Amino acid sequence: MRVSGKKMLLLLVVLVGLLFAIGGAVVWWMMQQPMFKPGTVAQRTDLTPVGISDDFWEVAPDVKLKHFSTGEGRNILFIHGGPGIPTMASAPGFDLLSDEYRVNYYDQRGVGRSTRPFDRFPAEDSTWTKIQLLESTLGISQQLADIERIRKLLGDDKLILMGHSYGALLASLYAAEFPENVDKLVLLNPADLLIFPSGNKGLFENVRELLPERDHKAYDKWQRRYLDLGQVFKEDEASLQQLDADFLPYFIKATGDTIKGAPPISQDLFGSWYTRAQFFGLGRRHDWSKHMGNITADTLIIHGDKDFQPLAVSEIYEDAIPNAKLERIEEAAHFPHFNNPKELAGKLRPFLNK
Repeated sequence: MRVSGKKMLLLLVVLVGLLFAIGGAVVWWMMQQPMFKPGTVAQRTDLTPVGISDDFWEVAPDVKLKHFSTGEGRNILFIHGGPGIPTMASAPGFDLLSDEYRVNYYDQRGVGRSTRPFDRFPAEDSTWTKIQLLESTLGISQQLADIERIRKLLGDDKLILMGHSYGALLASLYAAEFPENVDKLVLLNPADLLIFPSGNKGLFENVRELLPERDHKAYDKWQRRYLDLGQVFKEDEASLQQLDADFLPYFIKATGDTIKGAPPISQDLFGSWYTRAQFFGLGRRHDWSKHMGNITADTLIIHGDKDFQPLAVSEIYEDAIPNAKLERIEEAAHFPHFNNPKELAGKLRPFLNK
């Protein structure tokens, strides 16, 4: 099944929404603590990559990351969002920088054409064992470790790091974990997950309010299954991918044609186990804003005034990160790199060149 560019972008929104309103009957969940601990990745001893093989970065003996690049010049590493949706083609907003910069895209582990270690979990294992295996393999710590391994493969002492939505959260966490390894940091509409819960209204609640009342019963049934982590390990990845995609008709009916522009993607490339791994890393309650004080890189935050997230979300990052500057694009929504290329490039080039 192929999903249109518009629907793919909508799916990015719903997967972020997963991280706003999940429940589940597991013991760990009652603890409410994130499994990711800032400051622990830099202490690891397994951050040396294997090498490069064709179009793959071999970041570990059993993990290959699909990558491609466009442009010539200094490297930029782009961290995609979703969480769990790969970038299938270069973004027009970044192509406008191709005369001076080489933009490197990659599918994060567990996503797209990169190594995807899980389909279904053994029924005999306990829920806690499954959670630990999933999170330790695909969770936040491994994603940050992979960025450090990629830096070494690119041969850069300091990265120009650019993240979108959930990828902006990962980029921020990396820059705080390895401040000496980041020269410049760009955050495009960063996800409302630096402090969780943030106090802002969740995506699913907003959609329900906008749906006709006749759709509420079906929507509520979908949402109960979607948010039931106590049953998630009974699923395989294909069923989770379908469950993630089933949100799209509700979102379109509630909000209309508000997102467009990205290239199409096959549904079977969605990293649905990856998405759940991120949730366990985030936990039900955390505040990583103080950790952002470690960041030494000049930071540019881009906010689209028509984004589904309020300006206050980007301001949280601006307040937390030293040397951060917030720029707004009036006509942009959540994906300025696809839909507002000239305006975005006009913000990026002077920041990157200074």
